[in-house]
Amino acid sequence: MGEAFEPGSTNKVITAAGALEEGVTTPERVYTVPDSLQRHDQTFNDSEEHETERMTLNGIMARSSNVGMILVGEQLGAKGLYEYLGKFGFGQPTGLDLPGENAGILTDPDEWWGTQLPSISFGQGLSVNAVQLASVYATVANDGVRVEPTVVAGTVDESGTFTQAGDPKRERVVSEKTADELKLMLEAVTGDEGTAQEARIPGYRVAGKTGTANRVDPDTGGYPGGGYTSTFAGFAPADAPELIVQVVLHDPQTSYYGGEAAGPVFADVMSFGMKTLQIPPTEGDAPNIRLYEDE
Repeated sequence: MGEAFEPGSTNKVITAAGALEEGVTTPERVYTVPDSLQRHDQTFNDSEEHETERMTLNGIMARSSNVGMILVGEQLGAKGLYEYLGKFGFGQPTGLDLPGENAGILTDPDEWWGTQLPSISFGQGLSVNAVQLASVYATVANDGVRVEPTVVAGTVDESGTFTQAGDPKRERVVSEKTADELKLMLEAVTGDEGTAQEARIPGYRVAGKTGTANRVDPDTGGYPGGGYTSTFAGFAPADAPELIVQVVLHDPQTSYYGGEAAGPVFADVMSFGMKTLQIPPTEGDAPNIRLYEDE
């Protein structure tokens, strides 16, 4: 709560959510995705070199393509992306009223310069705190309804009488249809073609998103030099969510990709949580969704 960080590719779910909700794309819309893209004075790259591919939005999410998500973000536009970032709770206090909370940084789109729309589309150029980011995945898991985060169940007075806290604010951010489409995309992230196979849990369907973001070098105020923030945020069971787990690793020293560094931690914590709460294993397998044009 006291430290803000750039969300990296975990932010892609918001870009996709806004584009789906506004009707400018569909899960199986096919995009021509090279491994790099020039915008203004900057070249944006995917994490690995690849031939130009014809990927669906499903595939862009599963493979965590920066270039593909830039194309989606440009369809949504700066004002649209900013609107959905705000709807999901970015750029504002969480409502927890905890001392020292860092609400993160989200500038008005009128102040964005040439490369900010593409960079924010895939999670660089803005910052969030851990509760804000976890709330995004809770909103998707909750069928598109955002519930304001809370930590206080109630209060006990001097006589020992317990008074339950009031109901948290609830607001629909995206439709249930959009949330269901996002759930399947996020489940594909842990599938055979996805970037987070190490987040799988035997017997359960798992949905989530990896994130790998550059950290600002405190000495220079820019990239590179500050290391990385590796994240994985997700929920399980994917078809009937019960728990949200988010892992944020600042400046990991060996592997720094979110799937490799944060994914296994997520799997351990989520496994413990589901065993503790005695959540039964998933019945059935994840449905197949089309990731590429020729599938």
